[in-house]
Amino acid sequence: MLVYLLILVMSVFLGTRLIAIPTPVAQLTIYRVCALLVVPILLVQLKQQQQRLKWLARSHASYMVAILIGWWFWALASIAWAQQLKLWFQALFLMTLGLSAILALYFWVNRMQDWQRLMRGAWYVMTGLVIWGYSEIITGKYLFADLVKLDKGRTFASNIWSRIPITTFANQNDYAVMLIAYITTCLVLYHFARTAVGRVTYLIWSVFALYLVYRTGSRMALACTFLLLMLIGLQQLTYHLTRTQLWRGFFAGGLVVIGLLWWKPVLLNKLAGLVQTVAHQYLSGDAVRVNLMRNGLLFLTETAGFGVGAGNIEHWMGQYAFLPTKDITNMHNWWFELLVGYGVIVFVAYVLGYAGLVYRLVQIKRIKVKTTQHIARALWAYLIVFIPASMTSANNMLIEWHWVFLGLIISFIKIQEQQKERISS
Repeated sequence: MLVYLLILVMSVFLGTRLIAIPTPVAQLTIYRVCALLVVPILLVQLKQQQQRLKWLARSHASYMVAILIGWWFWALASIAWAQQLKLWFQALFLMTLGLSAILALYFWVNRMQDWQRLMRGAWYVMTGLVIWGYSEIITGKYLFADLVKLDKGRTFASNIWSRIPITTFANQNDYAVMLIAYITTCLVLYHFARTAVGRVTYLIWSVFALYLVYRTGSRMALACTFLLLMLIGLQQLTYHLTRTQLWRGFFAGGLVVIGLLWWKPVLLNKLAGLVQTVAHQYLSGDAVRVNLMRNGLLFLTETAGFGVGAGNIEHWMGQYAFLPTKDITNMHNWWFELLVGYGVIVFVAYVLGYAGLVYRLVQIKRIKVKTTQHIARALWAYLIVFIPASMTSANNMLIEWHWVFLGLIISFIKIQEQQKERISS
């Protein structure tokens, strides 16, 4: 199944505009066809009682997959209270694709050699997107971008430094988050490389991607990229902090924040601006994001914590918004998208599963095999950084590569847990 998985993993980064067939329901892509066939193939393999399909008990990877399956059934059940069935179907369709991809990676990837090949396959396609990004800012030619929205100052034709890379993505923020995953992939493959030339190559491409993150103009994505590199760098250091030292560090950090607010009162004004309820024409972009979240929390209370139903957030935001959002209806926040759309139970379960993956990677980092240590560190840092980074994308449910990349992390953890199980037995 390795070739099948390679096609699935590599094709997801092509998006829904390249090599796609339009249908009345949705764009038909290579990735979507592969993902839709996963469950039928798994059912055939289960009927044949193939031994490779192993559910690992007492596994954080298995717990997360079980949570995702439960989430899917909850989304299916939300048809009972979803107001817009078309939006409900679209969300359920995308969830089905993502869950299918994760199931494929969970059940069919059982060796580190195969996992490495999949990561390298993803790297090749993402490298193509990096090259494409440079082509856009150098030539000023865009294949899919809506230049009316992207080139607001109408300066792309005359000023090369104002051009923003976007490639196949809906906006530059989505592209920037993909670049963070690409840098993580480069750092993972760096530790698989057997030659100095290979390692230097991955580092060079990481730097190329870092510059593109800067050119997107996404402040959060740029901050998250530096946070990713800082977290990975700090893990290379050996240090032991006592509880007292940690509390002192937090206290010192609090004093620094208070000092900055006292020294620069304008920061307080900016913070106050985040909770504005004035007419929408006076709202800043950040204030709009905060109002979207506040509206979402109000919707959550209106639905008794069950959520508005799969895909129905934009409908509720357009019809029942309590606070102004400049006619923006998309939540722009993965975590609130989960909470408001699917309710408290799904949100808490997902957060616990996500925390379990982070915790397991911390444990894997202590394994004596150096390569495994470094890979776990990079993936751990990515999971930490994705928490704030996912608050920049417009609609994470529509970004299909998120699911595949999470599936790759889950499969890595499962492989390590399988190896531990064999050793203990």
